[in-house]
Amino acid sequence: MRTIEKVILITIILAGFIFAVSFSTLYAQIHIYQGTACTCTFPIPLLIPTFSSLGIFVGCIVYYLIFPKIEESKEKAQRDLETFLELLPKDEKEVLKEIIQNNGKVLQSKISAKFGKVKTFRILENLRRRGIIEKEGYGKTNVIKISEKFKPVLS
Repeated sequence: MRTIEKVILITIILAGFIFAVSFSTLYAQIHIYQGTACTCTFPIPLLIPTFSSLGIFVGCIVYYLIFPKIEESKEKAQRDLETFLELLPKDEKEVLKEIIQNNGKVLQSKISAKFGKVKTFRILENLRRRGIIEKEGYGKTNVIKISEKFKPVLS
């Protein structure tokens, strides 16, 4: 099913649910005002559990229709990230993976402990010059984070 068809179907399902809830509320209100709430065709105390379960059902259908698109989006983002990282030298790729694993922000001292101070400095300077990362002072070390320009690709 194409995306536009799914959006239309989701809209129809949600509109139908909203209509049913609105109509049943009107139905209950009329019977309460008339004083015939206990004698109406559909018992009013059953409206709440009925529409609660119907709401869960509608939510599940909407999620079922949207879930493949969400998964497809995540897979595409992962492929884009892997493609970008393949363009970099091995050391830069490893450092960027370390930054990405730490939610796009990591202390330089943590990277230095893994790769060595001089090597880390050179790698980070290369990435900084190209605008991939940014350095911010943080006590005796630096916070290394992905630049705003590359966050959509690397996050």
